[in-house]
Amino acid sequence: MNTEVGLTNVSLEDICREQGQPYYQLAAPKNIRRQVKSLKGVTEEPYITAPMYCGRVNNVVVFGKSYVCDTPGRAVFYHQSHRNYAPEDFVQYYTSEIANGGPHPSVKDECCFLGGFSGDTKFFGHFIFEYLYRLAAFDKCGLLAALPLAVYDTIPDGWLSFIELYGVPKERFIKVPQLPAPGFVKAWIASCPNSLSPNLGYTYWDEGILNVRQRLIENAGATVPTGPKRIYLGRRTAKHRKLVNEDAVWQYLSGLGFEYPEFENLSAAEQIRLVSGAEIVVIVPGSGSCITNFAPADCIILEFLPPHLVGGLGPRGFSTVIGQTYERVASRIAEGTGAAGLTNDLEVELPAVIAAVERAIELKTR
Repeated sequence: MNTEVGLTNVSLEDICREQGQPYYQLAAPKNIRRQVKSLKGVTEEPYITAPMYCGRVNNVVVFGKSYVCDTPGRAVFYHQSHRNYAPEDFVQYYTSEIANGGPHPSVKDECCFLGGFSGDTKFFGHFIFEYLYRLAAFDKCGLLAALPLAVYDTIPDGWLSFIELYGVPKERFIKVPQLPAPGFVKAWIASCPNSLSPNLGYTYWDEGILNVRQRLIENAGATVPTGPKRIYLGRRTAKHRKLVNEDAVWQYLSGLGFEYPEFENLSAAEQIRLVSGAEIVVIVPGSGSCITNFAPADCIILEFLPPHLVGGLGPRGFSTVIGQTYERVASRIAEGTGAAGLTNDLEVELPAVIAAVERAIELKTR
């Protein structure tokens, strides 16, 4: 593609209006002060609820995390907010996934498309907070019970079981590839309920999180707690971001009755039931830690995070919506794992772990 070709961005609302298609504003961004609970007490922080919208579009290609393309050279930005990327930022996406990615398979049935998420389809956490909660948007518009649901064909069956548990049978799935990007004759598109927006910061659609959380807990039969009270979510089988001194940490935690469950081969219902009785969850940060979204509202979450990781999407973000107590236990990058990034192995001081866990146990036994 010639990068000198003019590229324009329009909003989802604009293209729906141009095409005479329906468009819904489900939630407007709102600045509030949210109370956040930690082991040290309750604090407040600025908080922005996510703008949420859903519309139907005709004859489009949908790709990546953020774009719908209705005509060559034009992108509809629908993911994070109403902020539009500059055309020069769009060229890379357009070149790799649209101009050079065809021919695009076409879905002719009217459907809801859950949309893309970052990290390809490799990371469970992104599936949860960028993908799964769009179900609530389609549900609120009255679409989910009536239309098939388009999902990427690379999503593992275990992850798709969360969608089935919400109430969409797999017989209604339309599986589409990520590349070449799929085309749709008539598709409903929803924005992302949880995101890091360049101009808004971390945003969450509370209604979407709480709606999906409650329905999955009920459908999993997890309203009566059955799982262990103390859980450790480690990463001993992960390729990166391991805890290098995990043996010492686990020796301490196991002596206090913590369990170290393996979630990889469990269905959605089994995973949700497993965390249904958790009072304290200790986390090495990773995508699997998003399962804390289904832990009780009075659960205490302790997460090992180094200074360069913010952790706004995932357990901390969910806890601010659900009301869980969240505490960041400082860790550091392990020696020899390179410059600060997303894949560094970590090390945490055992005294810091002991202090946090003892305080959590004290709070739970008052």
